[in-house]
Amino acid sequence: MSKEAIIRLNPKQLLFHQTVTANQADYLKEGVGYQGGFRATFQGGRGSGKSRTLIHLLAESAFQLPRAKAGLAGLTFRQVQDIILSQSSSVFEEHGLHEYNSKTGFGHYVINRRPPEHWKSAWNTIRTYDNSLVFANGYTVQFVSADRPETIRGANFDQLLIDESATIKEEFYNKVLRPTVRANKHIYKDARPGRKGLNHPLHWLIADFTSVPWTPQGNWIFKTEELQKEKPGRYYFQEATAYDNLEFLPGSFIEDQREACGDELTFNMEILNQRLTRVGSGFYHSLDTARHVYPQSFSYEYDDLKRLYVHRRTDYDPNAPIESSWDFNAEFTSMLVCQDARSEYRFIDVLFVKTAKDTSMVEKLAADFADKYKDHKRKVIHIYGDNGANKKDAGRNKTYFELLKAVLKKAGWTVVDQVQSAYPAYHVRYRVINGLLQETNIRLPKIRINETACKSLLISLQSAPIDGTTFEKIKLSERNKALPQEYATHLSDCFDYILFKKFSAYVTGSGVRTGGIVIR
Repeated sequence: MSKEAIIRLNPKQLLFHQTVTANQADYLKEGVGYQGGFRATFQGGRGSGKSRTLIHLLAESAFQLPRAKAGLAGLTFRQVQDIILSQSSSVFEEHGLHEYNSKTGFGHYVINRRPPEHWKSAWNTIRTYDNSLVFANGYTVQFVSADRPETIRGANFDQLLIDESATIKEEFYNKVLRPTVRANKHIYKDARPGRKGLNHPLHWLIADFTSVPWTPQGNWIFKTEELQKEKPGRYYFQEATAYDNLEFLPGSFIEDQREACGDELTFNMEILNQRLTRVGSGFYHSLDTARHVYPQSFSYEYDDLKRLYVHRRTDYDPNAPIESSWDFNAEFTSMLVCQDARSEYRFIDVLFVKTAKDTSMVEKLAADFADKYKDHKRKVIHIYGDNGANKKDAGRNKTYFELLKAVLKKAGWTVVDQVQSAYPAYHVRYRVINGLLQETNIRLPKIRINETACKSLLISLQSAPIDGTTFEKIKLSERNKALPQEYATHLSDCFDYILFKKFSAYVTGSGVRTGGIVIR
């Protein structure tokens, strides 16, 4: 390998790189070297350069740790593949590293394919090369994902790097990922003066790179920040924004992203890296993101020509009916897409519209759904939602539900009307929905929400406040023009409509009777 190249890092990237590569986490005690490894978190907004920092660290490790094996983890294989395939070549070239060309015989690494026979192999070899990055000196990166945990168990890594760690559950990190960093003790020595007998600073390194969490379950990433205060020699936490990386971004990047984000909250979090604040005690007090939220997951088929896995969602069945819940407002019309998987009731998608041209927002939303799910095999959709949409307004010949049904039927869908004629007061819904979320009734399915596809639903649920006296849901957010309405209480109402209609008969008690349902 050749290192004759210009490596371009912004000040925050350089600080992170220098801190990690120069750490002294290991120490001597009574003449014995204690190895624990260094733990670092790069928490940055979009455009801050965190992915490039990750790949620079891989390149440096390739030079420093020949024949070592690293794990590169993400929520899905698709996510990890996208990083490596889209960004690695330009970063590696800055280190003088080039992808191997079988025709010329020149190159230093291969991606998703078996390396040449004469190359060195890792001390702990991998079984297949379908998800891997291998260098000529044997340094090997195995791609792993949270949606395929069976491929990770039993692994032995010299390092662990994690992309978008805030999307991964802390339990998965602690029980599955963290224990894998244990390989080749005493092999990689620290060559710095006075460090004889100690571990190489990059060996047993665990570093994660992530945006700010959108859900509470991702807040575990900030533990590195807290641990750094106690043990600054072993832990390092760094924040960054796109402003730290302006040298390498287009001059209009910030304003372009402000427009692309569409709202101030998304811009503040994704670009300015501001942490999301939440209500302390909300309407959905039994909602637990560690329990009720699941990550996006896929099944994979390897494509030899593309050298990557073709993916398909595993939480969605194209051969099963779809269930939906609708809410209608003058400036925001929304729906939830669900499927009943017997033991689980899954919220798999969120769709909404804020404007419509040459049609009503209701018809546009129905058309958007029909287009997105045009390849669905069994085109049967059950409709739940706001019963007020069955009323005709002055000057309108059809109700909202009649309009959307017409669009769906024209697109080939069979529509099953499940709209409840009336709903009880919010305090009744409060007890039913939270009783359902507590999962104490074995006759009821477990409620599960796709974290990626239904992020706006989760924020709506977590941000819905409650009047502590009346147990009414406080809906002031729907009148807040500064708040993106997908984060207001509209989607939480959709959530209530479908769950109450489907499952309230099984949530029983005494005190309030609503259509045969007794609520304490």
